[in-house]
Amino acid sequence: MSKLPNDVSQMIDALCQKGDQFAQIDQLDDALDQFEAAWELLPAPKNQWPAATWILMAIGDVYFEKRDFVSAVDSLREAFDCPDGETNAFILLRLGQSLFELGDLNAAANAFEAVVRDNGEQPFVDEDPKYLNFVRTQIGIMKVRSTPSASRFNKPLH
Repeated sequence: MSKLPNDVSQMIDALCQKGDQFAQIDQLDDALDQFEAAWELLPAPKNQWPAATWILMAIGDVYFEKRDFVSAVDSLREAFDCPDGETNAFILLRLGQSLFELGDLNAAANAFEAVVRDNGEQPFVDEDPKYLNFVRTQIGIMKVRSTPSASRFNKPLH
């Protein structure tokens, strides 16, 4: 994969920095405008560039903060298919949270379990505790299902 031209890379960086600044002061529509402008600067095919991963991740995060969970899922799933997206804990965390909020608990559990498997509980520390509680419950259920029953009915007859 070739590198982005320097001028394009600098413009993308500047737009993303502005987007981050707007997001930090809860001007989410302005942040989204900056990130989407950065996205438009990427040459096709857009998903080949490492910058695509973090631009889409930022867009998904803003949509999550705006409580537009459908758009968040769309952006985060697209980020997942960009370079290193499938291993990015933040993408998986936000994807899981968005799916959780949409009521798609099976898909949310899958995303959260990938986060915990690869990163432990650390990514959940600054998030609403309901997500970590959900993960712990799901992991507990999985452990119970995978543990062979030790009841008297499973013992061989003599």
